[in-house]
Amino acid sequence: MQFGWIEEKCAFFFSASETLITYKGSKESVLVSLLEELGIRTTIPSAKIAFLTTEMLISSRGYTIKSEEEKNKFWNEFSATLIRNCGIEDKDGTIAALVAKKFRSPDIWVAYPDVQPALEALKKRGCLLGVIANGEHYVKEALVKLSLAEYLDVITISEDVGVEKPDPRIFQLTIEKFSLRPEQCVYVGDVPEIDLVGARNAGITPVWIDRNRLARKIGEINKVEVLTDVEFLFPIIPYKKDE
Repeated sequence: MQFGWIEEKCAFFFSASETLITYKGSKESVLVSLLEELGIRTTIPSAKIAFLTTEMLISSRGYTIKSEEEKNKFWNEFSATLIRNCGIEDKDGTIAALVAKKFRSPDIWVAYPDVQPALEALKKRGCLLGVIANGEHYVKEALVKLSLAEYLDVITISEDVGVEKPDPRIFQLTIEKFSLRPEQCVYVGDVPEIDLVGARNAGITPVWIDRNRLARKIGEINKVEVLTDVEFLFPIIPYKKDE
């Protein structure tokens, strides 16, 4: 649905996790499978509670930690807390180290089935495409591994630029590379408080992808449930350099 006059769009940017890619099965099933390989039994409901508790604890931390030492410390702490919240004893930290390694791997991700068709359709119409995501190197590696990077003109990861969503600067840094005006751009994301707020504060038109069909209305924000619907929301023109 469109509200008022909207400028023609030539650039589309996307969040990564839960917009283009998702865990194989779920993050809970990834954890349960890993623990089973180690001979440790837990359940999906227990893992879900452990993730919720752990993520609440570390929600104030960002993805812009620079040194490898600090990143390793962050992930080891996260994994140790996660394991502890699962009720598992890990005196020497061996299990936590394996969990940290697993969740920083590009191998645990899969693309949603509507992603490649959506990117192909926009590319055929001459659009500039990119990803703007909070995360580390594994996000970029996953996009390459899943053959999505070939459709993208830019991949901006918060680890690389030192700012993260919802800070509007991560959006501004990206579009400035291509001499784009915010009004020419669309940003598609799954987390309203981070993706939609950040894009709107940067002057970019936000689109909420509601894959879980939460069916709530957020002001006058455009909403889709499948990515292939995005191209039908706006008038589109091809991107031209230095236009």
